[in-house]
Amino acid sequence: MRKPIIKFAVIAFCLGLIVLMIFNYRYPFITPAIGNWSVGYMQTQKLFPAPKLDEKNIFSYKEIDALIPEDICYIADPFFIQDRSKFYLFTELKGRGNANIALFSSEDGKNYQYQGIVLDEDFHLSYPQVFKYKHEYYMLPETKGSGNVLLYKARNFPFEWKIEDTLLHETLIKDPSILLSEELNLIVGVNDNLEQFFFTADSLEGKWKEHPNYKSRWGDESRPGGRFFKVNEEWYLPVQNRTLGYGTGISIHKLESNSGQLELTLAHHMYLGPQLEIPWFNRGMHHLDVQSNEKGYYMVYDGDRNTTGEKTFQYKRTLKFNFIDIYNLFQ
Repeated sequence: MRKPIIKFAVIAFCLGLIVLMIFNYRYPFITPAIGNWSVGYMQTQKLFPAPKLDEKNIFSYKEIDALIPEDICYIADPFFIQDRSKFYLFTELKGRGNANIALFSSEDGKNYQYQGIVLDEDFHLSYPQVFKYKHEYYMLPETKGSGNVLLYKARNFPFEWKIEDTLLHETLIKDPSILLSEELNLIVGVNDNLEQFFFTADSLEGKWKEHPNYKSRWGDESRPGGRFFKVNEEWYLPVQNRTLGYGTGISIHKLESNSGQLELTLAHHMYLGPQLEIPWFNRGMHHLDVQSNEKGYYMVYDGDRNTTGEKTFQYKRTLKFNFIDIYNLFQ
C-alpha cells in the first residue's frame, strides 16, 4: 500500500515543482528591491521602435533633494506641456508626507529649472496629467485619496490650480488617463485590484459614465502609465508592466473599437524596461508621456534604481498574477 502512496507523492511533488518553476519564470519570486524614482527627457524623430534613451538628460531625486530643505524620496509620473517655445514639466514629488505636484520649466526642453510645489492637498497626489482644452489649461491627476476623480483648472498657469469639477464621484481609480478627441472622449484607469475601467462622456464638461461595452484587462499590463498619444491615426496608451515587480517597464497598447466594443490591445511589449547602462533607471521604468512636435516627438519618462543589489521576496505577487493570467485565458 505504501508504494503507490509514495509514488503519488513523488509525482505530485514533481508536478508542483514544475508549476512553481513556470510561475517563477513568468513572475519571479525574488526581484530587485524598489529604490528611488528619477525623471528623464529627450527629443526623437521616431517612436517605433523605441529610441535609445539619453543618459545625460536626467534630473534625479538627489538633485531636487539638494535644492530644498525637505528630504525627497522620489520624483515620478512626469507629464509636460509645451506652450509656444517653453516647456512645463509636472511631476509627483514625494517628501515626508503625502506626495504633491511639482513644476519644472525649460526654455529649450533640455535645461530644466525647479519651480516648486504647485499643487498640495491633504491627500496623496500623483499622475499630474496636464492638458489644454478650449484654450484653458487643466490637470487630471490621480486623486484616489479624495474618494473621487477630480479635475483641476489653472487659475494662473502654471502655478495656481483649483478644483474645477468632479468627473467621477465616489470612484477609487488609479492613474486616470484621459483622451479628448472628435471621435471619442474616454478615461481609462484601474482600481486597487488592477481591474481596468473605461468611462466616456460627450465632452470634458459632460456626465462621465462607465462605458457600456468594453473589454477590461485585469492584472499585469492593465494600469495606465502615461498619456494617450496618436501615431498614424491610431491611438496608443502606455501601460505598466510588472514582470519583475512594480515598475518593471512600460508596454504600449493600442485602442481598438470593434462593433462598438472598446479594448486596449498589446502593440509593443516592454517598450521601455530596465536600463542597465543608465544607473538611475537600472531597476525599471513605469511612466511615459509623449507628444508630437515640429521635430518629431518629445518624451518624458521616469525610472527607478537599485544600486545595493537588495532583493525582495514577492510570493504573493507571483501567485496572484499567475492565477489571474490563467483566469484571463478562459475569459
